[in-house]
Amino acid sequence: MAEWLTRWLEHHPGAASTVDGYADHVRRYLAPLLGDLLVAEVSVGQVEQTLATIAFDHEQAGRPLSPATLSRIRATLRAALNAALRAGLIEENPASLVVLPAARCPRAVVWTASRVEHWRRTGERPAVAVWTVAQTSQFLNGIRAYRLYAAFHLIALRGLRRGEAVGLRWCEVDLDEGTAVICRQLQRRDGRLVAVAPKTLHSNRVIALDRTTVAALRASRSAGG
Repeated sequence: MAEWLTRWLEHHPGAASTVDGYADHVRRYLAPLLGDLLVAEVSVGQVEQTLATIAFDHEQAGRPLSPATLSRIRATLRAALNAALRAGLIEENPASLVVLPAARCPRAVVWTASRVEHWRRTGERPAVAVWTVAQTSQFLNGIRAYRLYAAFHLIALRGLRRGEAVGLRWCEVDLDEGTAVICRQLQRRDGRLVAVAPKTLHSNRVIALDRTTVAALRASRSAGG
C-alpha cells in the first residue's frame, strides 16, 4: 500500500496544492497505518479502524479533528483506491463504503448592526460573517493610502482568492478594456512562493473590472505597484 500511495502521488495530474494536501495525509496517516498491507487487503473494517485511530490519537493529544478534516483524509484514501480500481488492482473501493458523520460547514451571516453590537457586548461572534456594502466601503476608504490598496480593492469587489490576487501580473490585465485574466496563483511551498495553476479548471477565467477597480489599478501602476 505504501508503494501504491507513493506511485499515485507521483503521477497525480491535479494541481500542486491538491497533491500537497494528499501527500500530507499520506505521510502523516495513511502510510503509517496502512502502508504494510497489500492494496487488495484493505477492507472496509480496516478503513474504519484507520479513521477511528486517527481521530483517537488527535483526541489524546488534545488536538481533536473536526469531522470535515477526517472526511478529507477519507477522501484522500478514496481517491488513491479509485486509482487502484481503475488500474485493476482491486474490484471495489472500501473507502467509498465507509460512512462518516456529515461535516457541518458553518453558514455565513451578514455583519448587521445588531450582530456587531452583540459581539462587542458579549465577545460572541459568528463562525463566518461577511461585511455589508457599507462596512466594505469603510474598510477600503480606511486603507486608501496603503500601498496594497489596489489588491484589497480587487479582492473585495471582484472576489479573487488571495493567491490569485498576488499572482496577477500586469500583462494579464487590460485596463482599457476593463478585464483581467485569472490563470495562475502564488502559493507558499517549502518556504518559498511559487506560481501554480488556479485551484480548479473553472478558476481559469476572465473577469470584468468595474470603473473604480480600474481607477485603483491605474493609480497603483502609475505608482510602480
